[in-house]
Amino acid sequence: MSIANDISNVFRRKNNTLIQLIVINVLVFLALIIIGAVFQFSTNGDNFYAQLSKNITLNAPFNKFIYKPWTLISYFFTHFEFWHILSNMLFLFWFGSLIQEYLGSGKLLNIYLLGGVFGGLFYMFFFNIVEYLPIRNILGENLVGASGAVYAIMFAAITLLPEYEFYFFGLFLIKIRYLAWFFLLISFVAPGTGIAHTGGAITGYLYVSLLRKGTDMGSPLEGLVDWWRNLWTPKPKMKITHRKYSESTVSSKGNGGASLDPDYFPDQNEVDAILDKIGKSGYESLTREEKQKLYRASQKKD
Repeated sequence: MSIANDISNVFRRKNNTLIQLIVINVLVFLALIIIGAVFQFSTNGDNFYAQLSKNITLNAPFNKFIYKPWTLISYFFTHFEFWHILSNMLFLFWFGSLIQEYLGSGKLLNIYLLGGVFGGLFYMFFFNIVEYLPIRNILGENLVGASGAVYAIMFAAITLLPEYEFYFFGLFLIKIRYLAWFFLLISFVAPGTGIAHTGGAITGYLYVSLLRKGTDMGSPLEGLVDWWRNLWTPKPKMKITHRKYSESTVSSKGNGGASLDPDYFPDQNEVDAILDKIGKSGYESLTREEKQKLYRASQKKD
């Protein structure tokens, strides 16, 4: 089986969000390496690569960001350094496995996306309000990497399972909350990185805390993702058979509506609409008239 088929299978499997996120990040990383290598010897290669980088990393100055709003999403799927992506994907796998196991793939995707977005906004907020403070000099204009999204997953996991322990690289047993806090604190060695990580960590904490109270921060996002997936999922056609419906089902009580003209037969659009209603609410949700139309359609000769 080819690599392309293996990758395709990763995205065909249901409840496989964790591996899908890792694969997307790795594919983007490899694509950037290939593009950089291809254009390395080109006359305008360096300029092209620099422009590409500016269009996929988060532009922190607001007056630049408004012209490239998509970078608020693209930046947390982008890495330029091997150790950067390696550390992010390791933490994503370790902590993401817990979220996927206990909350499911949908919630994992919600936390990753919200963590990346709010981590980026948190960084932009600080960058733009400290314009006249010394810290501005050590904050870069561009933010890149999945760290904000990963820290959201890390802190969602420790909020959900604060006493959970695992062997760190198989060396010693440690509670995951100590591990998460340790890496968050040392990330402030580079202040800009620490700010983005903090934004993600706050998002992960809030997500699980609100979820326990019955509020899912990611429900609108989950609906949008489901809508997008449904666009690419073919719907099987429902077939009408003579056995499924009878005069007795059509004449059931409690579903008002006038009787149809004996010579009337519904067209395919009407039938499809009725079948969609059955799929969503069940056969008993149909009115008497709709049941009659469905029965007439089943009796129609081709």
